[in-house]
Amino acid sequence: MAFSDDVIKQAWARSGGRCECKRITHEHQYRCLNLLNISARGKEGLGAWEAHHTNSAGGDSLYNCEILCWSCHKKTQSFGG
Repeated sequence: MAFSDDVIKQAWARSGGRCECKRITHEHQYRCLNLLNISARGKEGLGAWEAHHTNSAGGDSLYNCEILCWSCHKKTQSFGG
């Protein structure tokens, strides 16, 4: 499964260039809100991010796509969600 460029662009616009993570296990209050750099997708470091499936069985739609900072993305990969 992979998101189309169009879905990623729409998710990026929705995120306002900030991490959309709302997982309480990631030690942020309501939403992470780390500021991201659009050119840093898939990279590590400041402003880095990735498009993440919120539900592994949910397909590649905008509604199943969230923009996560690299830190939150790594945590979801490590803990399965």
